[in-house]
Amino acid sequence: SLILPNFRLPKQAMGMVLGRISEEMPAHTVLARASTYEVRRYARSVVAECSYGAGGWGGGDDGSPFGALARYIGVFGKPQNDKEKIAMTAPVLVTPEPIAMTAPVLVSPGAEGQATHTMAFVLPASKYSSIADAPKPLDPRVTLRQLPERVQAVRTFSWNFRPEAAKKNLDILLDDLAKDGCWAVERGADGQPRWQAAGYNPPFALPFMKRNEVLVDVQPNPNCPKAEE
Repeated sequence: SLILPNFRLPKQAMGMVLGRISEEMPAHTVLARASTYEVRRYARSVVAECSYGAGGWGGGDDGSPFGALARYIGVFGKPQNDKEKIAMTAPVLVTPEPIAMTAPVLVSPGAEGQATHTMAFVLPASKYSSIADAPKPLDPRVTLRQLPERVQAVRTFSWNFRPEAAKKNLDILLDDLAKDGCWAVERGADGQPRWQAAGYNPPFALPFMKRNEVLVDVQPNPNCPKAEE
């Protein structure tokens, strides 16, 4: 008779499959809650970033920035930095970055609004409060950046962490913020909202148990309709 081995996942791995998040997360306070989003004030933090390149998020090379960042903190063995292994945190951040203007300007079909993205790991704030504290990357693709204290409106969604889902939920969040009128969306020089997408779970977590978010930089609107009630 065929005897099958009794496979048992470690308790921590099973928790990850079910969407449990045990990693350190960025410190924040909740300023306001609405039915479909909440507004948070995040403390300063240090991130390690890597660009997706011209293809952008979802362009077919999504593993490249993650691999570079994972090697920087030492997920696959010896860390590629000048100091020590760094604990993994959650979430992983993806930020759209407009491509810098160059000369000459070449206009091609489909080039309008072209953008790239960066992936970022937030370093543990309990250990690294500034770039000077953080281990220096050995891979030139990985850079460190200090994020300032910031206020962001946040919408949470589940299933897989993909650009299409993030954009759909971003549009819903922007629409809800416009309807409520209490939080003004901050925009860049290109007129686009300043936003990020955040993924909290590994790819093997059950899709309907995953926690993903879209975050938009906002400021209080002094003409909030609710303040007049």
